[in-house]
Amino acid sequence: MRPRDIVGRTRRQLASELITEVAVIDKKIKTANTQLTELVASTGSTLQQLNGIGPSGAARLLGDIGDVSRFASRDHFASWNGTAPIDASSGDHRRHRLSRAGNRRINRVLHIMAIVQLRNDTEGRAYYRRKLAAGKSRWKPCAP
Repeated sequence: MRPRDIVGRTRRQLASELITEVAVIDKKIKTANTQLTELVASTGSTLQQLNGIGPSGAARLLGDIGDVSRFASRDHFASWNGTAPIDASSGDHRRHRLSRAGNRRINRVLHIMAIVQLRNDTEGRAYYRRKLAAGKSRWKPCAP
């Protein structure tokens, strides 16, 4: 396309510059992913074998958590990362609400992993379907 007026030429030039910038950024992302994959592999971690965890997610988990054995139980880990529901019961009415506390970066990585597992045919999706079949609401957290 060869625009003849000044507006068309300006649009074409801006579009060309943006395409070049996107290509440079895309190359940087690929390089960073390659480096993160190598770094995660050098730790001996198998996190990237989990469905929904990529190089940046695995690096985030390893960097922020360190040694998972520092948590006394899975409940302490859930409380630390903000995935443990908070009791909001009153009298005989039992209910829970989502926690807004905890490590939000780890919470985000785990959330993305869960969403990816729900979108694909995985064990996470099978678990979710079993909970729905058991009468759980799709909007309430499904406790294991």
